[in-house]
Amino acid sequence: TYMVLAPEHPLVGEITSPDRREEVEAYQQAAAKMDLVARQKVDKTKTGVFTGAYCLNPANNKPIPVWIADYVLISYGTGAIMAVPAHDERDFEFATQFGIPIKLVVQPTGNVSPGEAKKILAGEMVYPEPGTAINSGQFNGLATAEFKQQITAWLNERGLGKQAVNYKLRDWL
Repeated sequence: TYMVLAPEHPLVGEITSPDRREEVEAYQQAAAKMDLVARQKVDKTKTGVFTGAYCLNPANNKPIPVWIADYVLISYGTGAIMAVPAHDERDFEFATQFGIPIKLVVQPTGNVSPGEAKKILAGEMVYPEPGTAINSGQFNGLATAEFKQQITAWLNERGLGKQAVNYKLRDWL
């Protein structure tokens, strides 16, 4: 339901709308003063700034807002993420913090209580576990593992994405 770039991503300056430029640049400067350990802390309040730009979600061609946030790192992957807040804890916290819609695309299965299922379906609780694809067009009904394979192949066929493996070495220091 939204996209996030690392504050230092080279596209930030290109896509930021004039009315958002001052706030975006101030946020970039603040993020530049943070060390990587602070930026990666899981238990901190999520911060970010809307760039004023939108991009098209390649899966459904709907416009989604592009934000910058310090929880996305330029040194990991491409420095850009397509957020799926219903199924990722950091994305969920960010979306909740900024009032961004949360759309469920994985139907809970397994050990989920009726109370938890109700909260998940209402967008009040994150569900990062495998399940069955919903709200996903032609991929509805697929198990998570199969859905990931098929959506990756679908994006690759259209030149919109490709599978990649990223390794992150975390030294104890």
